[in-house]
Amino acid sequence: MSYVKKLCTFAKKFSIMDSVEKGNVGEQFVNELAYNSFMKYWCYPNPKDENGDKKEICDLMIFFRDCLIIISVKNYVFKDFYSRYFRNTIEKAVDQISGAERKLMFSEREIYIKHPNKDIERFPREEIRKVFRIIVNLGDGVKFYPSNKETQKGQFVTIFDKGAFETIVKELDTLPDFIDYLTKREELFSDKTVLILPGEEHDFSKETTEQFLEHTETNLIIPNKQSIVISGTEYDILAYYLEDRESFLEKVRSSNDNLIYLQIDDKWNSYISKEEVKIKKQNDRYSYFIDDLVKNEVLVHNNLQAAELAKELLSFNRFTRRIIAKNFLQFYETYKNDTCDDKEFPFYRRYSDFEGIGIVFVYYATRGEDVDWLFEFTLNSYCVYSNYKNKKNILIATNQFFQFKMLLQSDIIPFPYEFEQQIRDDIKLCNWFTTIDKFYMHETEYPENKKEKDS
Repeated sequence: MSYVKKLCTFAKKFSIMDSVEKGNVGEQFVNELAYNSFMKYWCYPNPKDENGDKKEICDLMIFFRDCLIIISVKNYVFKDFYSRYFRNTIEKAVDQISGAERKLMFSEREIYIKHPNKDIERFPREEIRKVFRIIVNLGDGVKFYPSNKETQKGQFVTIFDKGAFETIVKELDTLPDFIDYLTKREELFSDKTVLILPGEEHDFSKETTEQFLEHTETNLIIPNKQSIVISGTEYDILAYYLEDRESFLEKVRSSNDNLIYLQIDDKWNSYISKEEVKIKKQNDRYSYFIDDLVKNEVLVHNNLQAAELAKELLSFNRFTRRIIAKNFLQFYETYKNDTCDDKEFPFYRRYSDFEGIGIVFVYYATRGEDVDWLFEFTLNSYCVYSNYKNKKNILIATNQFFQFKMLLQSDIIPFPYEFEQQIRDDIKLCNWFTTIDKFYMHETEYPENKKEKDS
């Protein structure tokens, strides 16, 4: 073999290895962000068809409650050729996502997948009510890109660049918040062609301008379809959502124009510089008590009951977690010095409900007795007291040593008559519910700046 052929062969091998390495680095970047924000337990990196062809289904799958998120990661180097870059990233990624969804949701056989920390499990397609499809492009230097695409069946696909995905996942670091944004974003841009220009106008070279005009002529101006050009980044869009989730970019919703131009540059920087946003983030620190509780006290027990309890606790968004955590910590501070003596067994309760789930706090002073039976009675007593208002109850109990006991009560229905009467008798015997200790939502997501208010 000539030196030229050897050199070409070596260069080709190096190029393949470099491409694979770039892909792995890109997937690792996305995986770590997802792990840190949404907990690794719900994230399946590179899931394979374990009992089938053993092929990788997608780059990252997030499965939580009734939602499935399929993510394709592309890390091709951008070389100033937009049409080729979009073909090698977006079009291929759409095909991969479509294939993954087809296998997971519509295969004629059951699909089994493997989480790194769990046994092989059947993918429960019957539980899925909503599928989100996301492409994450990690190439740098792109001056414009479509914010969404459609599969051949017309299903919506969200497109994020590297900075957008990183900012959104860190800001909306609970799955309920992330899913809510994806839902509202999809509602806003569905059936529309949207182009995002994340850079400055002066960044457009002559060649970039020519390719931009060519792209808009063939992909943006489509009869009977509304088109949007956004001068700004995805996190500028996120800022509008965070400021008003219910009326998110209402001017886009209400416009009948065929072509809408939005100039929202620097909206994100304006948002994060607000004093009330800084105060919000300080207050949100309390909410991570719930995250830590799940990591350190619940999911360390690798069983179905623990997983179900974790799902329920993590079904609350960041703001609700803050309310629950602040109330629990205040509850603990109130009673932490009340310990056992020879005559009394301190046992305090506080209750509220959120989104159909009852939350019961318990503080008990321990002398080493087994009090699990008392926790079960506590949950049953609240079922009867509330007239079975909630379908689920969660008990979070702690003692003077800040040790935790937690229980989940699911699928609550009225108890048999004799059992309910026994509970009522025991309630009277314990003299419970003569006074009710409830906690309430005396909290705003964006607290006022007291210094500004006082001045």
